[in-house]
Amino acid sequence: MYRLSSHLLNLAGRALLSLILGGAVVGAKPELEKQYKEEVLPLLVNYCYDCHGDGLKEGHLALDRYKSIPEMISDRKQWQKIRDHIDFRLMPPPDEYAPSEMDRGKLVKWIDEAVFPVDLENPDPGHVTLKRLNRIEYQNTVRDLLGVKVPVEELLPVDDSGYGFDHIGDVLTLSPLHMERYLEASQFAIGRMTPKSVTGIFGNREEGQSDQEYMLSVVQAFARSAFRRPLEVGEADRYLIFLRRAKSEGETVESAVLQAISTILVSPSFLFREESVSKKKLGSKVLINEHALATRLSYFLWSSMPDAKLRRLADRGELRENLSSEITRMLASPKSVALVDNFFGQWLQLRDLDSVAPSNETFPDFQRILTGEMRKETEFLAKHMIDENLPVDTLLEADFTFLNGRLAEHYGIEGVEGKEFRKVSLVGTQRRGLLSHGSVLLLTSHPTRTSPVLRGKYVLENLLNTPPPPAPPNVPALESDNNKAKHSTSLRDELVQHRDNPNCASCHALMDPIGFGLENFDAVGKWRSQDRGMPIDSSGKLVTGQSFESAEELSRILIQDYRKEFHRAVAVKLLTYSLGRGIEYYDRPAIDQIVLKANEDEARFNSWIKAVVESVPFQFKRE
Repeated sequence: MYRLSSHLLNLAGRALLSLILGGAVVGAKPELEKQYKEEVLPLLVNYCYDCHGDGLKEGHLALDRYKSIPEMISDRKQWQKIRDHIDFRLMPPPDEYAPSEMDRGKLVKWIDEAVFPVDLENPDPGHVTLKRLNRIEYQNTVRDLLGVKVPVEELLPVDDSGYGFDHIGDVLTLSPLHMERYLEASQFAIGRMTPKSVTGIFGNREEGQSDQEYMLSVVQAFARSAFRRPLEVGEADRYLIFLRRAKSEGETVESAVLQAISTILVSPSFLFREESVSKKKLGSKVLINEHALATRLSYFLWSSMPDAKLRRLADRGELRENLSSEITRMLASPKSVALVDNFFGQWLQLRDLDSVAPSNETFPDFQRILTGEMRKETEFLAKHMIDENLPVDTLLEADFTFLNGRLAEHYGIEGVEGKEFRKVSLVGTQRRGLLSHGSVLLLTSHPTRTSPVLRGKYVLENLLNTPPPPAPPNVPALESDNNKAKHSTSLRDELVQHRDNPNCASCHALMDPIGFGLENFDAVGKWRSQDRGMPIDSSGKLVTGQSFESAEELSRILIQDYRKEFHRAVAVKLLTYSLGRGIEYYDRPAIDQIVLKANEDEARFNSWIKAVVESVPFQFKRE
């Protein structure tokens, strides 16, 4: 009570600050200026200035140094952190006097409108850096062109990642080493071909056709597919140099064609996804042409080049009017497994399982082969959701999974035998959805024990798109010794003590309760009722007030009360993956529309894909 009263009294003493700020929002909308002075500033003073105002700048943040909305806009990076800390309930700290949900929402809404304004009438499609094919895209594209699988793990350097994915344009550099390796990869692919290959590259030579005419016809057809666009006038003629060289050296026209193909496979037009635009301009954005759209669509869903049907539709200018049916066709194709491998594999961090190794001493019965089978379980669920066009909520609430005999035995589920995976009901078990999959439980554990912190962070970061900030420096980690005799307290009690550090309290209040709800699953995904000889307490209370007693209740809360956050996370991850760039504040209208459109069809998976493909960032480029 004293705290609130002192703040109210201090408001009068800060009249001078209000006067200073009175003319400080020049250039901002008048209603935002008025709202700041009358509603937002008092909230900041009341809840934030004890640490971040009046000469105090804890964490190097002084809110009262921003004298205008333009100053806030000029420091958007800092204000994004401020906004997220308020929205994610990281600030004020949990033991401090906190704003109501209404006031918290008011602060976030004002920051969005004042510091991160968007033009709903003319949304910004954003900037997409010219993207190089990453290793997997290169491998798949060569496979579809030549029918040859290039061992890219051996031949090409590892791709850097950004925003959780390894095909982000801003980080896909092209070094001299890359070019050297691409030359090796093209030679490898050509070496696996012959003039009589099942690929159809060489076609049928027409009677009376000269070597030059024949070579041009082959190169034009191949380059058009490889470059994913119509060729410019005379563009194929440059490759006739290989025919002249072959003839001078007594070689065949077929050898000249192979040299031309090898060169095409290291051309910038092949290695980079060029995106031409149409003549249709809307405001400050321009529509990409249909060949660019076909390329975006095919690398989104297949991680490979457009097939013949996509190219034909683009040639006729009919792709946009057939988008819905084409998306359905493409998702039904075996190539859509690329979404499972590359989208879900990175979003859910399944690729990281290869580096996870539980302690043999602590878990002597754990078989290494189970790691791969746990990954398959999650992949099968994702593929089933795609194939059956199920709601994305299935990921969190599925009362079934996919198991083989070994993994079922590990989970303690009876009646499943053999090596083959099959759909298995989870009714009557303690498991539901992704959070009970061994893949996730293994990923979010230490080699010798579980980690409520890592599990909570995983849910926040990947499923709710609310990543907590990095841990402060010089904070000691929890003891990880696997000698249980040395532990006199439960892991939960240790974490409670760890949270006594005020620098840790806010983030741990966000993460730990989620992790506690999963504590009945040990570090290798088995169900347990005790740890360190003590009963496990899997109850918790989220920062938004919901309480739960078990992992099943936690999953129910996430899908019921956090459905909006989960759906926005799905939209953000899909749009990031489809565009190959990070999501910015100006993408907010697109995210809103994707979620809205998907929910019109019960949030079924196909509707998410269609909503992303129809979005402004996917269809347009900045002028």
